Amino acid sequence: MRFEKDIVFYINNNIVEKIDTCIKLASPNEASGFILGKIQEVNNNNGDFSYNYYSVSFHCIESSIGSTVSFLLDNDQKILELSEHLMKNKNLKLIAILHSHPAGTTPSSTDKHNMKYYHNSGLKKFTHLIWIIVDSRNKEMNGFIYLNNKLTQTKLIVSSYENL
Repeated sequence: MRFEKDIVFYINNNIVEKIDTCIKLASPNEASGFILGKIQEVNNNNGDFSYNYYSVSFHCIESSIGSTVSFLLDNDQKILELSEHLMKNKNLKLIAILHSHPAGTTPSSTDKHNMKYYHNSGLKKFTHLIWIIVDSRNKEMNGFIYLNNKLTQTKLIVSSYENL
């Protein structure tokens, strides 16, 4: 799998705690949620740009599927309404969709399908989302983005930065 070095996703320690709680509440099913925050474009002075995603808030979402192998809501309109509501109330951007796996942090074929589907949906808010997968057992995380019709891994950094 490709690795995108110009995209870094920063997860605040406080959000990691909320993600852990969300996973415990959803167990034994997969947990899911939205991460809202800000994206900073950085000019690298050589004509290239890098992008830093900064998480500000996490919202655990109860899946309508309730499955140990699938997580997303089965209603696209509900996903749109919920993300719009959260973004307006927090004045933030939807920057990631998170879900857990019982084991491992590699996207399943269903995950890959959903990432491609939302990226190609024509809705701008879904074109540059980071998809974060958390291993329910050891809390290891991986981030992915769908770019140029390819699934690409991104760097994740857990830190204690102050909210932007």
